[in-house]
Amino acid sequence: MRNWLIIGVIVTMGFILQGCMLMHLVDDHHSGMMGHGAKNHDHDRNKGQPASEHRPVTLPDDKPRKDMQGGIAVEIQFDEVTDKGELAFRVKMIDHSSYLEFYKPEQISSLTNDQGAEVSASRWRPTSPDRQHVIGKIYFPAKDPAGKPLLGHGTGKLALKIKDLGGIPERVFEWKVGHEN
Repeated sequence: MRNWLIIGVIVTMGFILQGCMLMHLVDDHHSGMMGHGAKNHDHDRNKGQPASEHRPVTLPDDKPRKDMQGGIAVEIQFDEVTDKGELAFRVKMIDHSSYLEFYKPEQISSLTNDQGAEVSASRWRPTSPDRQHVIGKIYFPAKDPAGKPLLGHGTGKLALKIKDLGGIPERVFEWKVGHEN
Protein backbone atom coordinates (compact mmCIF):
# COMPACT_ATOMS: atom_id res chain seq x y z
CA MET A 1 0.00 0.00 0.00
CA ARG A 2 2.83 2.38 0.87
CA ASN A 3 4.45 1.82 -2.55
CA TRP A 4 1.22 2.87 -4.31
CA LEU A 5 1.10 6.05 -2.24
CA ILE A 6 4.69 6.91 -3.17
CA ILE A 7 3.99 6.23 -6.86
CA GLY A 8 0.88 8.43 -6.67
CA VAL A 9 2.85 11.30 -5.15
CA ILE A 10 5.58 10.98 -7.81
CA VAL A 11 3.07 10.97 -10.67
CA THR A 12 1.23 13.98 -9.22
CA MET A 13 4.48 15.91 -8.86
CA GLY A 14 5.34 15.06 -12.46
CA PHE A 15 2.07 16.59 -13.68
CA ILE A 16 2.61 19.68 -11.56
CA LEU A 17 6.17 20.13 -12.86
CA GLN A 18 5.04 19.65 -16.46
CA GLY A 19 2.39 22.34 -16.01
CA CYS A 20 4.93 24.71 -14.50
CA MET A 21 7.36 24.04 -17.35
CA LEU A 22 4.62 24.84 -19.86
CA MET A 23 3.85 28.12 -18.13
CA HIS A 24 7.53 29.01 -18.27
CA LEU A 25 7.83 27.90 -21.91
CA VAL A 26 4.83 29.88 -23.11
CA ASP A 27 6.09 33.20 -21.83
CA ASP A 28 9.32 33.16 -19.87
CA HIS A 29 9.99 36.88 -19.88
CA HIS A 30 7.95 37.27 -16.69
CA SER A 31 9.48 36.22 -13.40
CA GLY A 32 7.69 33.64 -11.30
CA MET A 33 5.01 31.25 -12.48
CA MET A 34 2.22 32.83 -14.53
CA GLY A 35 -1.33 32.11 -13.52
CA HIS A 36 -0.36 30.71 -10.09
CA GLY A 37 -1.39 32.39 -6.84
CA ALA A 38 -2.40 36.00 -6.39
CA LYS A 39 -1.66 38.54 -9.08
CA ASN A 40 1.04 41.06 -8.35
CA HIS A 41 -0.65 44.26 -9.49
CA ASP A 42 2.44 46.36 -8.64
CA HIS A 43 4.43 44.22 -11.06
CA ASP A 44 1.77 44.90 -13.72
CA ARG A 45 1.91 48.67 -13.15
CA ASN A 46 5.69 48.72 -13.08
CA LYS A 47 5.93 46.95 -16.39
CA GLY A 48 3.10 48.89 -17.99
CA GLN A 49 1.29 45.67 -18.82
CA PRO A 50 -2.29 44.84 -17.88
CA ALA A 51 -2.91 41.91 -15.54
CA SER A 52 -4.56 40.03 -18.45
CA GLU A 53 -1.08 39.63 -19.96
CA HIS A 54 -0.31 37.14 -17.19
CA ARG A 55 -3.03 34.64 -18.04
CA PRO A 56 -1.74 31.33 -19.41
CA VAL A 57 -1.94 30.76 -23.15
CA THR A 58 -4.05 27.81 -24.27
CA LEU A 59 -2.46 25.08 -26.35
CA PRO A 60 -3.79 24.11 -29.78
CA ASP A 61 -6.57 21.53 -29.63
CA ASP A 62 -5.76 17.95 -30.65
CA LYS A 63 -8.44 17.74 -33.37
CA PRO A 64 -6.82 16.50 -36.61
CA ARG A 65 -6.51 18.93 -39.53
CA LYS A 66 -6.76 17.31 -42.98
CA ASP A 67 -5.77 18.15 -46.54
CA MET A 68 -6.53 15.89 -49.54
CA GLN A 69 -4.97 17.88 -52.43
CA GLY A 70 -2.79 16.41 -55.16
CA GLY A 71 -3.70 12.78 -54.44
CA ILE A 72 -1.89 12.80 -51.09
CA ALA A 73 -3.95 12.69 -47.91
CA VAL A 74 -2.25 14.59 -45.07
CA GLU A 75 -3.47 14.67 -41.48
CA ILE A 76 -1.81 16.82 -38.80
CA GLN A 77 -2.66 16.73 -35.10
CA PHE A 78 -1.15 18.74 -32.23
CA ASP A 79 0.41 16.28 -29.80
CA GLU A 80 2.36 17.91 -26.98
CA VAL A 81 4.92 20.32 -25.63
CA THR A 82 7.95 18.11 -25.05
CA ASP A 83 10.33 18.09 -22.09
CA LYS A 84 12.78 19.92 -24.38
CA GLY A 85 10.23 22.69 -24.90
CA GLU A 86 9.40 21.76 -28.49
CA LEU A 87 5.93 21.80 -30.03
CA ALA A 88 5.20 18.30 -31.39
CA PHE A 89 2.63 17.34 -34.02
CA ARG A 90 1.56 13.91 -35.28
CA VAL A 91 1.74 13.58 -39.05
CA LYS A 92 0.08 11.04 -41.31
CA MET A 93 0.58 11.09 -45.11
CA ILE A 94 -1.04 8.55 -47.42
CA ASP A 95 -0.48 8.19 -51.17
CA HIS A 96 -1.24 4.94 -52.98
CA SER A 97 0.04 6.10 -56.38
CA SER A 98 3.62 7.01 -55.48
CA TYR A 99 6.20 6.68 -52.74
CA LEU A 100 6.35 9.23 -49.96
CA GLU A 101 9.68 8.07 -48.57
CA PHE A 102 11.48 10.64 -50.73
CA TYR A 103 9.82 13.57 -48.95
CA LYS A 104 11.59 14.89 -45.88
CA PRO A 105 8.92 16.46 -43.63
CA GLU A 106 11.53 18.23 -41.50
CA GLN A 107 12.82 20.04 -44.62
CA ILE A 108 9.47 21.13 -46.09
CA SER A 109 7.58 22.12 -42.91
CA SER A 110 7.39 25.33 -40.89
CA LEU A 111 5.32 26.66 -38.00
CA THR A 112 4.13 30.27 -37.87
CA ASN A 113 1.84 32.42 -35.76
CA ASP A 114 -0.24 35.49 -36.49
CA GLN A 115 2.37 37.69 -34.75
CA GLY A 116 5.05 37.08 -37.40
CA ALA A 117 7.10 34.42 -35.59
CA GLU A 118 8.20 31.51 -37.80
CA VAL A 119 10.36 28.43 -37.24
CA SER A 120 11.47 25.50 -39.36
CA ALA A 121 11.01 21.96 -38.10
CA SER A 122 13.80 20.86 -35.80
CA ARG A 123 13.38 17.11 -36.28
CA TRP A 124 11.22 14.31 -37.67
CA ARG A 125 10.65 10.93 -36.00
CA PRO A 126 8.95 8.41 -38.32
CA THR A 127 6.93 5.67 -36.64
CA SER A 128 6.08 3.63 -39.75
CA PRO A 129 8.49 2.24 -42.33
CA ASP A 130 5.77 1.99 -45.03
CA ARG A 131 6.59 3.82 -48.29
CA GLN A 132 2.99 4.84 -49.03
CA HIS A 133 1.80 5.48 -45.46
CA VAL A 134 4.17 7.86 -43.72
CA ILE A 135 3.39 8.32 -40.04
CA GLY A 136 5.48 10.11 -37.46
CA LYS A 137 6.02 13.13 -35.27
CA ILE A 138 7.43 16.46 -36.32
CA TYR A 139 8.96 18.86 -33.79
CA PHE A 140 9.35 22.64 -33.82
CA PRO A 141 11.21 25.00 -31.50
CA ALA A 142 8.83 26.96 -29.24
CA LYS A 143 10.64 30.22 -30.06
CA ASP A 144 11.77 31.81 -33.31
CA PRO A 145 15.46 32.67 -33.90
CA ALA A 146 14.92 36.11 -32.34
CA GLY A 147 13.57 34.49 -29.15
CA LYS A 148 9.91 35.36 -29.78
CA PRO A 149 7.60 32.57 -28.53
CA LEU A 150 5.24 30.91 -31.00
CA LEU A 151 2.63 30.67 -28.23
CA GLY A 152 3.19 34.07 -26.65
CA HIS A 153 0.69 36.63 -25.38
CA GLY A 154 -1.31 38.11 -28.21
CA THR A 155 -1.02 34.97 -30.34
CA GLY A 156 -4.39 34.04 -31.80
CA LYS A 157 -3.44 31.47 -34.42
CA LEU A 158 -0.76 28.87 -35.20
CA ALA A 159 -0.23 27.52 -38.71
CA LEU A 160 1.80 24.48 -39.72
CA LYS A 161 2.82 24.78 -43.38
CA ILE A 162 4.07 22.05 -45.70
CA LYS A 163 5.62 23.19 -48.99
CA ASP A 164 5.86 21.38 -52.31
CA LEU A 165 4.27 18.07 -51.33
CA GLY A 166 2.70 16.20 -54.25
CA GLY A 167 2.74 19.21 -56.57
CA ILE A 168 0.88 21.45 -54.10
CA PRO A 169 2.88 24.65 -53.45
CA GLU A 170 1.72 24.99 -49.83
CA ARG A 171 -0.66 23.17 -47.48
CA VAL A 172 -1.70 25.09 -44.38
CA PHE A 173 -3.06 23.54 -41.16
CA GLU A 174 -4.35 26.09 -38.62
CA TRP A 175 -5.18 26.15 -34.89
CA LYS A 176 -6.76 28.94 -32.88
CA VAL A 177 -5.00 29.63 -29.61
CA GLY A 178 -5.48 32.30 -26.99
CA HIS A 179 -5.68 33.05 -23.31
CA GLU A 180 -7.48 30.94 -20.72
CA ASN A 181 -10.21 32.82 -18.92
